[in-house]
Amino acid sequence: MFIRGWAVWTCETRPEYSASTPSSDVVPNGGHILKRIAAFLFFGVAGVALLVFAYIKLFPFTFAPTVDLDETLPSVTLNGYTFHSETMGNPDNPTVIVLHGGPGGDYRNLLPIAPLSDDYHLVFYDQRMTGLSSRQYEGVLDLDSFFDDLDLFVEHYGNGRKIMLLGHSWGAMMASGYASRYPDKVSKIVLIEPGIMRPDLSEPFFEGQSGPGWSAYPRLAWIWLNSWRVDVGEDKYAREDYIISHAFSAMPGEGVHCGNVIPANFEGWRASRKTLDETVIAYVNDPDLLAQLDFISDAHKFAGKTLIIGSTCNTVYGAEYQKRHLPFFQDARLEVIEDAGHFIFYDQPEASLRIVKQFLDE
Repeated sequence: MFIRGWAVWTCETRPEYSASTPSSDVVPNGGHILKRIAAFLFFGVAGVALLVFAYIKLFPFTFAPTVDLDETLPSVTLNGYTFHSETMGNPDNPTVIVLHGGPGGDYRNLLPIAPLSDDYHLVFYDQRMTGLSSRQYEGVLDLDSFFDDLDLFVEHYGNGRKIMLLGHSWGAMMASGYASRYPDKVSKIVLIEPGIMRPDLSEPFFEGQSGPGWSAYPRLAWIWLNSWRVDVGEDKYAREDYIISHAFSAMPGEGVHCGNVIPANFEGWRASRKTLDETVIAYVNDPDLLAQLDFISDAHKFAGKTLIIGSTCNTVYGAEYQKRHLPFFQDARLEVIEDAGHFIFYDQPEASLRIVKQFLDE
């Protein structure tokens, strides 16, 4: 007895064979089994590929439209470039310009300081080519371009008066560097956990950096797959920005955040791959460029008050790390936020706002 596709015989029909019998005769229809397996694999892979293709084509979406595509977004155009920007509070009150982290982030995660607008004129902006600011810029981003843009905001909103700066992470580095360059334009600066103020001061910062663990790769693969649904017809940077923006949540928070994870309620609009490539990646891969980073050597030229804030959960560049920056300023003090990580306004919003407001009020 023989059933097609399987080797089943009865005693009456079992064939005689010897060591010299071809294998195809030993296992009847063995070639057909292999062919069926191959066909199954081929059509299975093709089916999955077809489903993925259909998923991408049938469900496209626009990712975080910038001011180029969404005229309802708050914005300001300075020197021919349009920034995503908004102000809060009375313009007659002292002005505080808010500088977000990155490079390549946006100011959404600093909106929790909005209550300060009761007494201060707050100015938020997404830096050039990041967040929801225009992507209509083909030049190279460098340190001078960031300082030049900040100076545009100082001149535009300062109205001849000194302004205050509040910077977080990379934004704190910018605030320190700007106050060093233009000490007569700034009255006070708030520096929340700046990272690399100068390479030789930043060994713990470099040592504390790490890539994603294996557990993050399934999520990163899903992010990459979904990125192909992003419409790039009018925004050529949208797909890469989508990947960078969502990959951030999959990155480790080892030693930086409480519980080693980014706060669950952390919010951001859109990160920038171009900015990341031309700043962080460029400097890390070029020792000569990295050696040029210096946001603190001339800080003594700034005579105004400086508040440096560090957290206790951030053991990489939190409170203990920030102590090394104090001697470079004429009038600086360190405040520590307990039970908070790098994003202090999410972990301890009331305590963080109270400390910042007390300093600004002095």
